[in-house]
This record gives sequence, C-alpha cells and structure tokens, in this order.
Amino acid sequence: MRGTVDPSTPYRVSGIETKRTSSRPTPPFITSTLQQAASTRLGFAAQRTMRAAQALYEGVEVPGEGPVGLITYMRTDSTHLSGEAINMVRGYIERTFGDKYLPEKPNFFSSSNKAAQEAHEAIRPTSLEFPPERVKRALTADQFRLYEVIWERFVACQMTPAQWDATTVTIKGGTPGAAELTFRASGRILVFDGFYRVAGVPTGGAEAVLPAVEEKQPLAPVAIDPKQKFTSPPSRYTEASLIKMLESEGIGRPSTYASIISVIQQRKYAEQIGRAFYSTDLGEVVTDKLIEAFPRIMDVGYTREMEAELDKVEEEHLDWIDMLDRFYTPFKDNLERAHDELMHAKAEIVPAPDEYKCETCGAGLVYRFGRNGRFLSCSRYPDCNYAVPCDRDGKPRTIDVINVRCPKTGRPMARRTGRFGPFLATILPEGAAQDEGLILNIDKKGFVTAPSPPPLKTDLPCETCEKAGREGTLNLRSGARAVARVQPLPQVPRPRQVGRPARRGQDRPRGQARSPHEAAPDPHDHHARRQAANRQARQAAQGRPARRSARAREHRGGGAVAWWRGRGGRVGRPGPGVLRQVASRTRVVEFVS
Repeated sequence: MRGTVDPSTPYRVSGIETKRTSSRPTPPFITSTLQQAASTRLGFAAQRTMRAAQALYEGVEVPGEGPVGLITYMRTDSTHLSGEAINMVRGYIERTFGDKYLPEKPNFFSSSNKAAQEAHEAIRPTSLEFPPERVKRALTADQFRLYEVIWERFVACQMTPAQWDATTVTIKGGTPGAAELTFRASGRILVFDGFYRVAGVPTGGAEAVLPAVEEKQPLAPVAIDPKQKFTSPPSRYTEASLIKMLESEGIGRPSTYASIISVIQQRKYAEQIGRAFYSTDLGEVVTDKLIEAFPRIMDVGYTREMEAELDKVEEEHLDWIDMLDRFYTPFKDNLERAHDELMHAKAEIVPAPDEYKCETCGAGLVYRFGRNGRFLSCSRYPDCNYAVPCDRDGKPRTIDVINVRCPKTGRPMARRTGRFGPFLATILPEGAAQDEGLILNIDKKGFVTAPSPPPLKTDLPCETCEKAGREGTLNLRSGARAVARVQPLPQVPRPRQVGRPARRGQDRPRGQARSPHEAAPDPHDHHARRQAANRQARQAAQGRPARRSARAREHRGGGAVAWWRGRGGRVGRPGPGVLRQVASRTRVVEFVS
C-alpha cells in the first residue's frame, strides 16, 4: 500500500560511510563448475557440455597447425595449476593488459570439496597461442562458446581483484514530537575493473548508484512504498544447482555427474520443465519403495561414508575384506527381503475427487499407476474399462488434437505418448474398432514418419505352401533397381561349425578361371547357392544376362530381393550385405522390367 507523506517533514543526512571493497577472481574450472557455468551462461545440458569438452580435449584440426588438443583433461576436481601454466598466463596478462592487471604473486585456490582426489590439473587451455578467435573456424558453435568460457576463466583467475567503492547513507528525521525514524540506502561503484576486464562485469542484481549528497544535508520525503515479503520455499533444482548439490554431498564423481542426470531422465524418474527438474510419479514410487527396503543405502550420507572408507583402504588404514564384510552381510539380508516384498508390491489405488466421474457408467474415478505413470480409471474396473491420463496435478488431461487428418479415414488425429515415445493416433467414435484408424510414429526430431507401404498381392501360387499342403500366394515388391516377386525358401539344415564352410576351389585367387581339372561347386553347398543367388540377382537388377548353372536354373535364381524396408519404413538401395542377409530366406521367382 503506497502511503502519502507530508513534504514539510524534516529529514537530514546523518551519516555517509564509504569503504573500498574488492572482488577476488574465481578459481579455474573443475568439472562441476564448468557444467554449472555452461548451464547458467550458455544453456547447455551437462551431456552437451561434456561432448564439446571431450572434442576440445581430443583435438581439432587447426589450419596450419594440424590436430591440436585445446584444453586439458576435463574430468577433474582440482583447481591446481602447474607452474608452467601460471608463468604462461602471467606473461600473457603483462603483455596484453599491463602491469596493473598482474598481481605481485600468483593466485592460488584451495578446493572446497574435502573428498577431492586432485589427480588432474584444473581445466584450462593447453596453450595461449590459440585464442578463441584464432580457432573459431575450426570449431563448431558449441565448441567455440565453451572454449571461450574456459579461456576467459583461466586468464581471469590470475588477474588482480576488482575494486569497488561501497557507500552507505543514513537518513534520520520524522514528525516533531514523535519517535525519530532511521532509513539507510546502500550502493557501490566500480572504480577498477581488474579481472572483470576479461571475465566481464556481472549484470545480475545491478548495484544502485546513489546520488551525490553531503552530511547534514536536509532532505524532503517524496513517498512511502512499503513492500511485504514472504519466506519462500527452496527453488527447484536446475542442472547447475543439482550438480552443485551432488558435489557438496559427495555423490558421484566428476566423470559421473552428467550420466547421473541423464539416467534419471531416461528412466522417467524425473523430467525437466523449462530449466527446473520435477519428479515423476514413477520416480516417487520407486524412491519410496527403495527407501522402505534399503533405508541405509538410500541415505544421502552413505555415499560419503563409503568414499571415506575407500580412501582408508587406499591408504592401508583399513582392511578391505573387513569393510566388504560389514557392507555385504546386512545388504544381502535386505536384498533377499526386498526381493520377496517388492516382487508383489503394487502402487496404492487412491480415490479421485468427487467431481471426476466415469464418462461411460457415471461411477467415481480412482488413481491407478501404470507403465507410463499415474492415470484415472473407473472404480468399477474390470467391469468398466474407462481410463484417461492425468496431468501432474491429478486433473484429467485433455486430448491433444493436432491439425493433421488421418490418411486412412480422414478423421482428426491426436498426439499421444506410449512406451516407445510419442505418436499420432486417429480419434475414432465410441465403439469403433481400433484397426479402423491409423497410428503414425514421431521420430526423435519431431517429424511424423509415414507408414510402411504394404506388399502387393498376386494370384501366383506359392510353391512352398503347395508342397506343405497349404494355400498361399506370392507378393509383389518393388525397389530402386527392379521389381521382384519373392517367396520364402524352405529352411536348409546346416551342421554346427566354426568359421566359413570349406569349399572346393576356395584357395583359387579371386577372378581366376576354374581349371578344367577342378570340380564344380557342390550343388548341395548352401553357402555356394547363396553366393550364386546374390550374383544373379545383381546381374538381373542391372539388366545384364545372368550366368546360371543347372542347379540355379532349376531354382530360378535361388534367392534375393530388390526391395528392402528399414526400421523407419524407408525404402533404400540394397547392398551386398542386405542381399546376403535375405538370400537365405527368399528367392526370386521372376524379374519384371
């Protein structure tokens, strides 16, 4: 509520206090701080950061220099810098920025992580001869942005502190005869940029710049603007804050931070909305069950204690057999008990609010837990199969209808999510059979994949089915090289063996003609039949006359196809490997031009 003040109320400046403060440069990067900085400044996920850092460490092709590794090892928990690196960067600072930006002594930083092993140096450029602008053309966008951040942090960590003038103004006064009121205003001004010359002046939470005032100067009030503040709960974890927590709690190592965050998302234990992490229904159920079964192991401090014991084993202060015995004996009992209990554990069925009713029978709804998380189901299940997905707040989720029509029925389609990811499904009227609609998959890039074309049926009888006493016809398939009618080959029993089967004439150099004294390939040799079939199929597809042996003429080709369908339903040109793979189970009946 904004108040009204009397401008004649006397106030005065009762005191002005100015102090010179400094801001020290931040340490060079370790794995956790690099991931945090990349997440905050660049918006990179931990996995994305480590991929770019790995490429910079392995080396890139720099014009005129060849392959160059641009940074040191990127999985480290040490802020230590070698003497050679310190001398290199101090010389660069003196030449580039002058003496006033170079401290008298090098800056050294201690690690705040007590469990740090410090097996490697801090993350830094391997040489200052390769500034970011020089190697920009040799790097991808991600690599360049990350390398620029690493370069700036390394140079800035050995520069002088930034200097500030922090001023506090105390104002007193009020209505005569009443209690005297005291107000304070604070602000600071940057007087020397120091390491900010390279790292940049922080813009978050900009400092207030106070007007020039003198002590005992009278002031007139303008307005009163009271603000009410509440104690807010801790904010949700982002990738940067989660990595910081993992490091402070001693969970994981620099090489596992990114994989930990990736695994909890891949297994649907947590999801990222915006930049914040939210636990899923599956994650909450799994966590509750594991805490119930393994309270000791699920304790956050357990990992820290295990790391400390492993350090004692390494230092030969603790016998490793005794340590493992103390760990495994209770763990084995807990594991056996949890196996018996969790094998038959089911998620609790919770009644839904009364406002949610079954659209089929009008009964109440309950919350159940399925493979894809929590959903609303009719309380009369299995007599009534009505079910609807629900959102994070437990409200029924509306159907996500998109602007796509079903190619088969012309009806609208909805976006749904299954065990294999998102897909599009036809919205069918109540009581319609599911096969009347169509399902279209969505790939990882968000594009809808077309359904695979079905084979064309012909009236040609299948010889294999006739011999087996069944009715069957052949299908017509087309490809990039030819059109072929194919039918399955009978399974040919082969003896169990190691390596390729021995054949007559296999030692003859490739391309050399068979001698008159050398016998022809055995017609019962299954491998030779497949090779002949592949060769004849390629010749026929290319329009060349095929050389056929008597056995090959009898079997009309022996086997091959000219149409291949991959996982995504795409039609591709078959290579020799595909022909070899298919030749054992199909054979060409006739090629059609």
